[in-house]
Amino acid sequence: MVRTGRRGVALEQLLSRSGYESVATPGAPRISDLSPGLATDVLDLYRQLGGVEEAPNLRPGSWDLAFKGGLVVELDEELHFNRYRTLTLEPNWSKRLPWHADYCRFSMAHEPLCLSAGRWGKRWTNPSCESMFGLPATPGVLSAGGAPRWKQRALYDAMKDAASLSDPRIRLARISVFDRIAGVKVSSLLDGSATVGPQAMARFVEGRSN
Repeated sequence: MVRTGRRGVALEQLLSRSGYESVATPGAPRISDLSPGLATDVLDLYRQLGGVEEAPNLRPGSWDLAFKGGLVVELDEELHFNRYRTLTLEPNWSKRLPWHADYCRFSMAHEPLCLSAGRWGKRWTNPSCESMFGLPATPGVLSAGGAPRWKQRALYDAMKDAASLSDPRIRLARISVFDRIAGVKVSSLLDGSATVGPQAMARFVEGRSN
C-alpha cells in the first residue's frame, strides 16, 4: 500500500495545531468487529469486486492517525479514487457517512489521476491481492480482471467505513487530498503551499467525522 508518508505527517501536525492530541492508533478492524449486517455487506462487496476466495481473510492495515476522544483519521490520496471505490459506496448504509457524496464525486472524477499514479508494479497488483481477486488485466486496463490492488484498497476502505458504524468508540473522519477547507485544497495544505486557520481545520474535521 502507498502510505501517506510526508503528507500524513503534515496532516497530523495541522490537526495538532487545531487542538487534537495524538494517541496510539487502535487495532485495525477485522470482519468479526463489524455488526452482522455490515459484515455480510462487506463480504458481498468482496464478491462484487470479483473476489475468488470462499472465506477471505480480510486484514486492513492500521488506521492512519488517531486522536483523543476516539477520533481516527484516514488520509485518502489519489490511489483511493476509482470505479472500485464507487462500487463500495453504493450500499445504503454508506449514505450515512458524512464524506459519502464528496467521495462518490471524487471517485468518478479522478480515476484518470489514479491511473496515472497506479497503473504499474505493486500499485496495480501483487500476489496477495491476486489470491483475493484473481489475475489482473494488462496494467492500465480496468476491464476483465482490472487492478487487484485497487480492488483490495477499495474493499478495505469500505471495511473501515463499516467498522466506524459498528463501534461507537470509533469516530472516523476521512480527508481526501481533493477536499477543500475554507476554499483551500487539502493537497496544498499538506505540501505547505497554502494555509488555513486552526478553527477552519477543526470545523472541517468535526463535519467529516461520524
